[in-house]
Amino acid sequence: MMSNKNFIGVVLLVLTMAFYPEEIPAQQAGSKSALLNVKTNDAAGDGITDDTEAIQKTIHEAASGDTVYIPEGKYLVSTLKLKSGVHIKGEGLLVQKIPDKAEEFTPSRQNSSAPLFRGNNIADVYLAVRAQAKNEAVYLSGSKNITIANSFLEGDATKVKSFAGILLYYCENVRIKDSSISHFGAPRKSPDIYQPGTAIRILSSRDVRVTKNRIFKNGENGVFTHSTPDVEVSNNHIYNNGMSAIQVAFGTGGIEKNYQFRGNIMEGNAADAIDINNRSLEKYLDINCLIEDNTSRNNGFVRGKSTPDGSGIATLINVSGVNLRNNIAEGNNRPALYIESCDLIQASGNKADNQLEVVLDFGELVLVENTFTKLSLLSNVNGKKLRLTGNILVSLSLPNGIKVDSLIMKQNTISNASLNFNMKGNVQLLGNTISSHEKDPPILIVRAGSVHLEKNRIISTRSHAVSVRKMATRVSLLDNVIRSVNACIIDEGSKSLKVIGNKLYSLEGGRYRHTLVSQNPDGLVLSKNEHTSTGKNVALRLEGRGEASVSRENIIEGTADYGAVKVEKIR
Repeated sequence: MMSNKNFIGVVLLVLTMAFYPEEIPAQQAGSKSALLNVKTNDAAGDGITDDTEAIQKTIHEAASGDTVYIPEGKYLVSTLKLKSGVHIKGEGLLVQKIPDKAEEFTPSRQNSSAPLFRGNNIADVYLAVRAQAKNEAVYLSGSKNITIANSFLEGDATKVKSFAGILLYYCENVRIKDSSISHFGAPRKSPDIYQPGTAIRILSSRDVRVTKNRIFKNGENGVFTHSTPDVEVSNNHIYNNGMSAIQVAFGTGGIEKNYQFRGNIMEGNAADAIDINNRSLEKYLDINCLIEDNTSRNNGFVRGKSTPDGSGIATLINVSGVNLRNNIAEGNNRPALYIESCDLIQASGNKADNQLEVVLDFGELVLVENTFTKLSLLSNVNGKKLRLTGNILVSLSLPNGIKVDSLIMKQNTISNASLNFNMKGNVQLLGNTISSHEKDPPILIVRAGSVHLEKNRIISTRSHAVSVRKMATRVSLLDNVIRSVNACIIDEGSKSLKVIGNKLYSLEGGRYRHTLVSQNPDGLVLSKNEHTSTGKNVALRLEGRGEASVSRENIIEGTADYGAVKVEKIR
């Protein structure tokens, strides 16, 4: 015959399974599993009595597969030690007593001696609890197969140097899901000062999944990993934290790889949405990282003032193998995407109201169908391959002195272009739509290994459209449609410039109505171009001295003036 105590336990187990139908570990469904109510060991749950001993005794009595149940109430506790195979589910609120010894986070002391839950070298534990912690809510080391779910974990919002809400050290196969983790650390007070207090801190672990949580108002990061591979952070709401929503830091072993950051909403954090910063000596570490379907808003501010950080989609430093897809960034204070000394980075389908900034060096950067206000390569950039296809940009900044071995731009739309090609490397512009309403030309070719413009649509309403300097060589313009005031193309005597099959239209509003002007041409080749000016204005004009080859040029409206230039006309 079943005792009253066992009968009550079975009833509570059935009720708990009904309340958490998908959360009961498989081993609990067996007949040998039991539900142990802490009340049976005289836990008071009155918020006054110290219930540490009663709850700890219940945990100690539980066998592997059993669940310790904490019913409604307020339970004053110090540190509770977890046990392998023993699960804890609580409807009541665990309130951690003020520890006897005050402790603070320091770089050399990243864990307290008195967390609320402590697990060392344990396995197969499921936690679903409500807790208010003075130090860590959960500190696990050397542990595996741990799930923290449907939990409410709140820290001390007055503590300036707070320990993490959940601290993992040398752990494996940990799941943190459907929980609220907040107020571990005081709110950040200044844009220039960082302070500890991370919601989830993952150190030297592997295979960690953080999903569907609310992570907010912590002193520093939402999720921080160091020397930890195989991490997924997905479908979380991470907001109003004192540093980045997600930060990946690197050790010296080069083990960091296999990251997925998907479907998160990251807003109001004081630094970056996602910060991946490899300061190790490992050059271009391939981390196999997917950043997808995230939304970030208004990151990079403290009390309305900008911080030194705040990228909307991600900051990437000294890494490779990162794929960024379909992310949205709005209102962040710094570049939507910041790339420094990286190798293979692929970005597609992202939309941001801020720029993409590239610094120092890169191996291969592939941008497909993104929307950014600006792509900016800073003056010290030394890159190998930069490919842009189908992007929408307001502007593209290419300052003097950069080096890009291969720059290929295909079918992009640039609404207010200022393309200054004064660089080392080869350039191809294919099928782009390029506009400018500024006083400077949208395309200035000073020098490069080669520059090839083909089938682009270019319009300039305040200046000439394409300017080719004398020192530029191996420049060709094929089958473009160019509309411009003053002149569609101005050539300062570039050697062997080829202008073939273009449609050139001189617009009203400029001082001159030329379609093409070449000054002292040096082997200029003109063939099959169409020139449209107005009336008797000179459309095609060759100035000074030099040589040009002209074949089947079509002056639709206007005239041609070759001056003293030696022209070889070929039929």
